This record gives sequence, C-alpha cells and structure tokens, in this order.
Amino acid sequence: MALMTALVVANSNAEDIFYGPHAVSWGTPLNLAPENFANAEPGDKIVVTYTDAKEMKDGKNEGSVIEFKVMNEHFDHLAGSRNALRIWDNGRTEQFLTAPAVDSLKAHGLQIIGNDFTVTKVELLFGKYLRNEGTLAWTGFFWADSWSSLEIYKESYSFIDLSKYQAIRFYTEAESGEYVLNFCKDWGPGDKFADQTNMTDGEGFKQLLLTDELRTKMAEAPKWIIQFNKEKIKPFNVTDIVLVEDATQALEKINTSPELARKVLRNGQILIVHDGQYYNLLGMTL
Repeated sequence: MALMTALVVANSNAEDIFYGPHAVSWGTPLNLAPENFANAEPGDKIVVTYTDAKEMKDGKNEGSVIEFKVMNEHFDHLAGSRNALRIWDNGRTEQFLTAPAVDSLKAHGLQIIGNDFTVTKVELLFGKYLRNEGTLAWTGFFWADSWSSLEIYKESYSFIDLSKYQAIRFYTEAESGEYVLNFCKDWGPGDKFADQTNMTDGEGFKQLLLTDELRTKMAEAPKWIIQFNKEKIKPFNVTDIVLVEDATQALEKINTSPELARKVLRNGQILIVHDGQYYNLLGMTL
C-alpha cells in the first residue's frame, strides 16, 4: 500500500512544462515563466531532456555547461544547483528542488542557459522525500567515485544564518565511512575548510561541527566544493548536505518561553509543538 501510495503521489506531480526543440547557448537561453512552477513542491525535480551537447576542445568533446538560473533582477543561480555541471551528447539531467528553490521559481521563473545543446523537453516530476532534521543546502544524487567533486553555488547557502547551526552533515549511500571527503571553497593554499579527519561518522553521514571561524569562512565562500574519493569501497551516491540546528538552543527556547509546548504523535514518532514549530525529542527543528 505504501508503494502504491507513493506511485500515485509521484504520478500526480508529473507535469510537462516545455516541449522543444530549443537550441541553448549563452545568447539564447530557454526562459520558463513562473506559472510553469505553480504546482512545484520541495523534493520535486526538474528533468531536462537534451541532445547534441558538445564543446569541442582539441578534437575532444568536453561536454556542454548547463546552468539553472532564476529570472530575478540579478539572474541568480537556482538554490541547490551545481557549479561546473556538464552534460554530454544526448540524455537527461535532473535538478532537485529545495524549499528556497521552489519559492524563487514560483516568484520569478527559470532560465536554462549554457553552451551548445538543444533542449527537447522539460518536466516537473516528483523527486524524493526530503530530510527534516535541519536546513538543506543541496539535495539530489551525485555519483562519487575517484576524486569526484560536487560544487554548489553560493545561492545554495547564502540565505542560511549559519550562527543558528551547530554542524553540517554530508549524507551518502556509501557502504561504510571509509572514504575521503574534502570540504573547501577552492583548490589553493588555505582554501580547505576541513576533511574527514575533522568529522565524525553518523548513520549514513559524516558530520562537521561548526566554529565561529569556520562559519565565517563558509558564509564568505563563493562556492562550496565537496570532494569525494571512494578509496577501497564501492562508488556511491551523495544525497544531501544539511545544516543541523544547535539542539541545546532549541530546547532552551522552548523551556524559557511563556507559551507552553505540547507533545503530539505523528507517524509513530513523538514530536514537540511550540509556537507553531515542530521539534523532535532532541530539540532539532523539523
């Protein structure tokens, strides 16, 4: 029954929002109006089907750059979108939507831009159920093999007040935690924030505790680069980058507020409700 329900939900969210072809270049982007995203929800994905993606260099196809932008005054990159994303030949690429991405699409619409590829279809589909223990900077599926680098634009985290968060978590589907993870803003001296030796392993994630100095460096960075090397384990998907709230502060806010908190049962889990906000028993915002 759960599977059937999920399939019904997924199918009900399926929506074709563009049929091409449209030849995309830096001068001829594909612009999609806000009304195309009226039914978008966090966790949905935009699927772009394309052909003829090529950038030739020294006789070799280096792949075409593709960018997802918001059609606001500054044409900001879509929150949660990847820097240095390339596509090759004919295929499909997916962009999963965080809550800020949905808000900006509904307000401003979407621009798909890049070099030398043709868009034949754009779909809005159900993508995945989102994690609820913190604030997402990025979500999706990124294949980590040998020295694979996931780069995300500043717009993916510039809206986040890092002072409210205790840690950042990097979720994967790796069979173990025995892999390299480098977290940095670039590849020069002093550009690395941390690596796996500074992190602790949790259930499906590596966690880095944040200091004031680290928060400042992360907030000022023009992009975040998360590099993985599988070492001796099998390649794996990276699925989420999550900022986790300071649970102590959340519980203190509940305990010192004049408004009483109450407990409720949701899907077999006990939750705390306070001032319209839901928390788990550890005090983490849901």
